[in-house]
Amino acid sequence: MKKFIIGTIATVLLLTISIGIQQGLLFAKPFPYDDEQKGLDTQIIIHLSHVVAENTPKGQAANKFAELVEKNTNGKVKVHIYPNASMYNDENEFQALQNGKVEMIIPTFSKMTSFVPNWQVLDLPYLFNTDDEVHEVLTGSIGEQLLNELKPFHIKGLGFWHNGFKHLTSVDHPIHTFEDLKGLRIRTMPSKTLEKQFEAVEATPIPISFSEVFTDLESHAIDAQENTASNIYSKGFYKVQKHMTLTKHGILGYAVLINENFWNSLPSKIQKQIMAAMKETTDWQFEQAVLMNETDLQKLEQQDNFEIYSMNNEERQRFKEKLTPVYDLYRASVQNNQILSEIEKIVSP
Repeated sequence: MKKFIIGTIATVLLLTISIGIQQGLLFAKPFPYDDEQKGLDTQIIIHLSHVVAENTPKGQAANKFAELVEKNTNGKVKVHIYPNASMYNDENEFQALQNGKVEMIIPTFSKMTSFVPNWQVLDLPYLFNTDDEVHEVLTGSIGEQLLNELKPFHIKGLGFWHNGFKHLTSVDHPIHTFEDLKGLRIRTMPSKTLEKQFEAVEATPIPISFSEVFTDLESHAIDAQENTASNIYSKGFYKVQKHMTLTKHGILGYAVLINENFWNSLPSKIQKQIMAAMKETTDWQFEQAVLMNETDLQKLEQQDNFEIYSMNNEERQRFKEKLTPVYDLYRASVQNNQILSEIEKIVSP
């Protein structure tokens, strides 16, 4: 009996070894190490903070980006979005990004000019005439050059997004010519170029956070502000102002930024998937920005006690000529004007 049991065990063992060899389970070579697979077995959370409403070009693009990232990575990466300055406002978000307290932010490029002076070129008045020109500059080699200037700050720029052309709104009286701006206290972002723009027409630029614009307009701490139709409508600025002038005197855009240390910690496969989501979002976002500004301008036209005036071509040309000193300031404040020259080759005269 004992011999039978030992024989049975030996037979089972031999059969197991034989099957294992046939199936390649024994003596199989280990799979080669694939660096792109590192970290793919754990979920990655990206906290993205921005300061505007979700129903704006930036807000919608942030949501689109989050959807595409989750789709591209099969749920390995999730982007948690914090809109309306619910996490950080536009005064402290860049420092929070540098310190690694948040992984991503989407500041206006105007806010970044104190760190990257060459970005002032995008704030120059009447630099662009069409949305197509803006798209070509921000998504092409010029945009790439500007993003590369973030390297000393250990921040990676993923791309630029567009909000549209800026217009002027005022509380008490309409702005039909640039002379009407004289003496007004105008909210602006902290950009030397934007401040010089209003000083050139003898207005007083007052840099304040975007989240404070509504209350400062309501309390008459400021008399006017510049913004896109989508922001004017979504933030309800029309409720505390009476007049809007369609000037198209500048553009409002954003830089999509990610903490460099966090970015470098991601597997290369994940990085490629995120960049693919960024490219698709950017193309989609430019189209949506144009459409949304057109739609929101129509909504503004339907508001009671809110007058919209379109500055004619003659007055726009006078305004443009009046702002020539802003270009002189830019040329004197940056080390080279190559980027401006490259942009001027693209835009129509």
